[in-house]
Formats: sequence, C-alpha cells, structure tokens
Amino acid sequence: MLTKIRQIEFSKFAPLLVTLAFILILIQYSFHPLESIFYDFWIKTDIAAKNFQSPVVLVSLDEESDQFLGETYPYTYASHTRLMDRLVADQPALVNYFVSLLEPDSEVEARYQTEFHEAIKTFSPAGDRFKFGTEIDNLGELIPPETLRDVGYYLGQLYKDQLVFSKDEVVRRAILNISGEDSLHLWTAKRYRELQGLPALDATAYKGAYYNSEADANFALFKYSGNPASTRIPSIPFHRVVVGNFPKGYFKDKIVLVGSSYLSNSSDFIQTPFEKESNRTPKLAVHADVIEALVGEKTIYDIDDLITQVAAVFLAILLSFVISRVQPVKGLMITILLILGILLTSYLAFVTFGWWIKLSHLVLSIFVVYYIWVPFRAIEEYQTRYAIQEETKLLKQVDNLKQNFISLMSHDLKTPVAKIAGIADILKIKFPNTTEQAELIDNVVSSTKELNNFINSILDLTKIESQNLTLRKESKDVNKIIEGIIEKLEFEASAKEMRIEADLSPLYPIQIDTVLMNRVISNLIENAIKYAGRGKTIAVRTWDEPDWVYVEVRDDGVGVGPDDLLHIFDKFYRVKNDSTHSIKGSGLGLYLVKYFIELHNGVITASSQLGVGTSFIIKLKNE
Repeated sequence: MLTKIRQIEFSKFAPLLVTLAFILILIQYSFHPLESIFYDFWIKTDIAAKNFQSPVVLVSLDEESDQFLGETYPYTYASHTRLMDRLVADQPALVNYFVSLLEPDSEVEARYQTEFHEAIKTFSPAGDRFKFGTEIDNLGELIPPETLRDVGYYLGQLYKDQLVFSKDEVVRRAILNISGEDSLHLWTAKRYRELQGLPALDATAYKGAYYNSEADANFALFKYSGNPASTRIPSIPFHRVVVGNFPKGYFKDKIVLVGSSYLSNSSDFIQTPFEKESNRTPKLAVHADVIEALVGEKTIYDIDDLITQVAAVFLAILLSFVISRVQPVKGLMITILLILGILLTSYLAFVTFGWWIKLSHLVLSIFVVYYIWVPFRAIEEYQTRYAIQEETKLLKQVDNLKQNFISLMSHDLKTPVAKIAGIADILKIKFPNTTEQAELIDNVVSSTKELNNFINSILDLTKIESQNLTLRKESKDVNKIIEGIIEKLEFEASAKEMRIEADLSPLYPIQIDTVLMNRVISNLIENAIKYAGRGKTIAVRTWDEPDWVYVEVRDDGVGVGPDDLLHIFDKFYRVKNDSTHSIKGSGLGLYLVKYFIELHNGVITASSQLGVGTSFIIKLKNE
C-alpha cells in the first residue's frame, strides 16, 4: 500500500488543489455589480417577454398640457372632473391615479372636488375599478385629500435596488404587498385578471416571490415587456383627453394610468435596466410595466446560490481535467465554448422558464481554472514540442533522402526508357516486320510511353513536395495550345473511333506556363480518350469574361459516380469499375492537373453523371 502511495506523482495534483482552493474562496463572495450586468442584459434581450399586447394606456400631465390648459400641476379639480367624465364615457377597465391632488383652496375647487368624487363613484360604485396610487417619502405615505380617501388608495411605490443586489437606482423588482396589504400594482393585476376571466393571484402565488422581514413586505423580480422609455405603451397628454381629442374606444377595457411626466422634473423619471446611466424613463411607464408583468405572470425565480456554487466547483473540476488532457489552444477553445454554453443555458432558462441562474461564480470559476492550468500545460506543451521538433528534424532529413532517391531513380530510368523507345522505332522503320512483330513493337512503344508518363508524374510530384516547382509564365493564346494538343491526339482518338470537336472563341493572350498548361489540357483530353468509351465524342470549348478565361473538356462517355467524383482529384486515386480495371494509370494525373491550375491562381471543377458523361471546367485569370 505504501509502495503504491509513493508511486503517485503528487505534483500532478498541485494545479487541481490550487484551483479548488481559489474556487472555494471565490464562491464566498458576491459579485452583484457583475451579476447585474448579466441580469440587465437578459432583461433587455428577452424576446419572449416582448411578445405581449399591452393592456395599459398612459395619460400624462406634462408641459404641453400645462400650456394648453393654462394650469400648473396638479391642475384644478375641474380639469380632473372633465378627464374622468371622458374616461368613464369610453369605458376603461380600471383607472389608477398617480397624481398628488391637493386640498381645495376655494369653494369653487371644493365644489369641483365633489364633482370629481362623484365621477369616480359613478365609474367605480363598489370601489373596485378606481384607486389612487401613493408613495412613501421622508415624511411618510402621501395619501389623497380626506374627501377622496373613501374611493380607495394603495401604495404604488417603485422599488429601487438601493440597499440590495447591485445597490444602484435601477428598478428590478416589484412590491407585491406590504404589512399584509396589496400594493396598487398587485391589486390592479388581480382585478384585471378577474375581469378577463383569469384567476386572481395572491402575492405568494407568483413565481420567485419572497418575503423580507425587515420591510415586512413581499417582493418579486419582474420582466419588462420592452423598453418603457419607448413608444411601446400607448400614451396621450392629459389635455387631449380633457377636450376629447382621442379616438373612440381608445380606453375601452384598458387599464388607464394617470400621472405626471414633466421633463423638467427629475423625480418623474427613474432608472431601468434599459436606461441605467440617466433617469430618462417615465415612472408612469415603469408602473405600466410592473402591472403588465403581474397580469402576465412574468416574474422571475432566483435560483438558490448554493446550486450555482456547487455547479461552479463541479465545472472547475471538470474543466481542470479537460485542460490537463488537451493542448493549450484546444483548452482555450473549450473554455470559450464552455462560457458561451453557460451563457446560452442561462439565457434560455431566463426567457423560457423565468429562471435566473447567477453567472458570476460560474464564469469567474472558469477563468480561474484556465489561468491556473494553462501555465502548467504550457510547460508540458513546450517539452513535448521540443521533442517533436527534434523528431521532425530527423524525419525531414529522411524525407530529403527519400526525395533525392526518387529524383535520381526517376532521372536514371528516363535514359533506358528513351533508349528502348528509340530501338523500337528503329525496328519498326528500318526492318521489315511481320504483323505479329509489328504488333509487339507497337506494344513496346506504348508501354515505354506509359512508363515515361509515369516517371514524369513522379518527378512532378517530387518537385511539388520539395517546393521546387516554379512557374515560367509567358503571354500565350490558350487556343493555340489546345489546337496543337488536338492535332497531336487526333490519331489516338480516331483509333478508338472517337471525335474531338473544338469550339474555341477568340481569346486574348494570358500569362501562363505553357509547358504546365500543355500538360493539363493534354491530360484531360487523354483521360477522355481512355475512359469515355469507343465511338464517343470529346468537346473542347473556350470562352472568356472580363476577369476569367474558361476551358471546358467534356465527353459523352460512361461518366463517374458521385462517390468517386468526390475523390477524383486526390493523389493516387483511380476510379475502379468494370470499364477501367484494364486501363493503366498512376492516379496522379488529375492531382497534378489541379495543382498546376491552382499554381496559376485558377480553379478547376468536375461534374459527371453515370451514362451521360463527364465535364471539366478550368478557370484562369484573364491577365
């Protein structure tokens, strides 16, 4: 047992132990500023929450209404009475009043206050369709004037994250109730749901709702249905409603929020996840978003911190194992993909189920793992790379020896092959031969030609692999090259009862290596003669465009199958079927053709269909 323990290389576990120590320290801290960035980004990009038809209409007291009415905030009771009369006539579902009305300062105002009270009672005789919204300031709750209190009022406070979470001024959560009494937002949502035939939900029924004993209140994080500073929520100035300047049915069955939105009054604006740098979002619009979220049950469940902490430790161990097994570059890619995967999972959970998975511990844990493990892996990688470099030097020397050997052998073979071909030509020309002897001599000539082509292919391949092949470009008309090749191969084609047809459009000379281009086009036509079949036709066509010159070699032969066509330009690849097994070749022709064309910065493509034929199209730079 002790022997086995001694054999363990504890140094390999050092990075893991250091990593776990860092992670365990890391998860003890909250990173609310970082977390708020993720949270607010999910809110802003939540596409699912935006697919919501707003049931709210805003009526705003602002500078425009001041000027039109000749009054100042909070306006006279006469104006408010006329507003209520207009609203009642258009049959809204509910009305929330976020206006801090004053006690009347004259008999006329007192009379209009009474009329305003009667208008409210006419609209909401049971007190279940109209409520005042109040706020709490340093002096306490700002409640309506005594004469109007019987119509009902609830706290309509927007809760800022001043003491919790990121401790900023942003509204992210809604007050559901306080000291056992529903907030105005919850009351409005419950009543509207009842009017729509939906079950009314209490504070504890909402997903993610939680109780804060210090405030004696229930809260819930909520989703915005879009940027409340935009024109998404219908809004109309106070004075237009007073004079009836709005379409009929504009307020019908809607929740109407009446409140102030003075550009000159910063207290009428508030920060949201959409506008964090400045107070540019009207409070009235944020009230609407809170109500919309409660009506649509768009609250958020905050996943317990313990779950994310355990997940952070698990991911740290998993990523440590992965990075210790792969190269640093791959480790970096895996780290990036893991972070993206966590972000995507968190986002989908947020928009689909309303689950908020805190990301700071998870993301920071991954960074800690990466920055601890990468130096260790870099050292190992350097040692491995050094060994590979030494091995590569040796292999390069062996490869050079191989290339030299092949080159020497190929050059040495060309001489005896040329002599054999010369002797065969002499035997054929100078001496009378029987039919059988002539046939044998033709076979010798044909075989030496094939062997010579094979040697040339091997030499070209050797030059390619040793990077010694260079272009010798000259200005040349491609048509002239093609005409010479066709003339040279016509006899070979006629021996197989084949025709070579040329449709050569006039071309300007272009910069090409004449020798290599001759090899390319010869190979394509010779292949067609070999493989198309007896009696077939080979068509060679050229045309040009401003940037390219095209050469097509097409036959109407047996064609090539789709599987073979994928590999037709591969080194040493040959199509194997009943019609080709007897045809000799090296499998290098098309590989070299493609290489030579690409060396000219050109492109070659092949298309084929069994029983129909094969086509090769070359694109060369028109320069």
